Amino acid sequence: MMSSPSTYTLRGSGIALFVLMLVMNVGLATGQQWTQLSGTSQYVHRIKVFTNPSVLVACGDLAPPFNELILSNMEFFSGEGFRTSTDGGQTWSERRLDGYSVRDVIRLPRDPQYWIASVVRPFTNTGGIVRSTDGGVTWSAVPENDFLRIEQFLVENTVPPRILSAQVNTSSGFQVSTDSAHSFYAPSNEPVQTRSIEFSPTDPSVVFMAGDGRGLPGVFMSRDSGATWSKDSAGLQGKRVLCVAPSRAFANVVYCGTDSVSGQTSVGSGIFKSLDTGKTWFRLPGSERLRAWRIIEHPTSGDVLIAAADSAGVVMSGNWGDGWETVNDGLPNDRVVRTLELTADNHPGKFLSAYVGTYGSGLYRSRQITASVAQVTPFVRGFVAPQPLVGTGELRLPLVTNASASLFDVSGTLVATIDPLGSSESSTTWVLNSGALAPGTYVARIRHHKGVSAVPFVVAPR
Repeated sequence: MMSSPSTYTLRGSGIALFVLMLVMNVGLATGQQWTQLSGTSQYVHRIKVFTNPSVLVACGDLAPPFNELILSNMEFFSGEGFRTSTDGGQTWSERRLDGYSVRDVIRLPRDPQYWIASVVRPFTNTGGIVRSTDGGVTWSAVPENDFLRIEQFLVENTVPPRILSAQVNTSSGFQVSTDSAHSFYAPSNEPVQTRSIEFSPTDPSVVFMAGDGRGLPGVFMSRDSGATWSKDSAGLQGKRVLCVAPSRAFANVVYCGTDSVSGQTSVGSGIFKSLDTGKTWFRLPGSERLRAWRIIEHPTSGDVLIAAADSAGVVMSGNWGDGWETVNDGLPNDRVVRTLELTADNHPGKFLSAYVGTYGSGLYRSRQITASVAQVTPFVRGFVAPQPLVGTGELRLPLVTNASASLFDVSGTLVATIDPLGSSESSTTWVLNSGALAPGTYVARIRHHKGVSAVPFVVAPR
């Protein structure tokens, strides 16, 4: 039986933050703590963790960019380059590229002495690409391609190395270089700007791109290394995607962080998850007002997730995103966290350690931390038939007990609860009546004795 259920504001360089946050409290493991690593700039916006040889990089400024969240025009008041550490942040080098805001820096896979950075010089509207051939110590004096505003690099370990870039302030936000960033080209004609691109850990030819512009929001997917793109993204309507994070545990699972922009205001709109490689999305419970700029899955335990969640600080999930808890012990009360990376250490069991960059208090490192909720199995896979749903259909899972099912629309709003029709020796079944639902995309979320299952489906137009 189906039954109905009963601001963030940016003002110039001052950045007044008011975030209403709803976080599901799923319990904290003891001993969680962040420790400040002195010696970096106050506003850390990019962290890189290189290995073989090990180098920690903290890119920072004296002030945040103006209009970074709203218009993406990237006006900068200061630039303090970056510092490096070879002992996990205990000691730091002098500032490199001082006078530039370093948006990202990469090291070529086959030549660790060759570094490439994307830079912006404050007040001058100039920047582009600079390079180093001595491990980031000295750099080319004049930036190349000064019209580029690259926010992120990815590099493929090919010969020659193929460098992918995410760019803002342009309608050609995805561009590629095959000559060590001397020149870039747009392999497709998608009119999009983006802050985040990621390879699929299960198939490096699959690339995901976060649509950051108002014209083409959503998540794009390419199966040919960016030559062509597809975008379905049902469930992300009206959302700006700040980051995208494909799962290493399951090839079909992708996460993304979002906000919603209206005029000169921006409101966090949650962390979303896709179970069908980005075709449909649903908002994860407990993340409704979060603005996630970086989401990372545990290297070996896919049920553990950690995210940089702006003024909410750092949040974690121990059950595949179905609940989130804050992990801010040791961070300042006025923390704003927009970048996060795992340390180069081992991450045993469901524990991990990470670096976070704050806006105003520099860099922090965590102890080994985790979310305490355990999950017996990641997914009990179900299906809805027919698809799309016309008239009456069935939602079916392999046999589960203590099951309760709820239906959510694309905005993450609960629209109905349904009682199971019954169970056989091999399955549990619910009846779905499309007449009680408006045409569109939905997610059935079923809690049961093995955990939580989520099954997307579409109600056909009438």
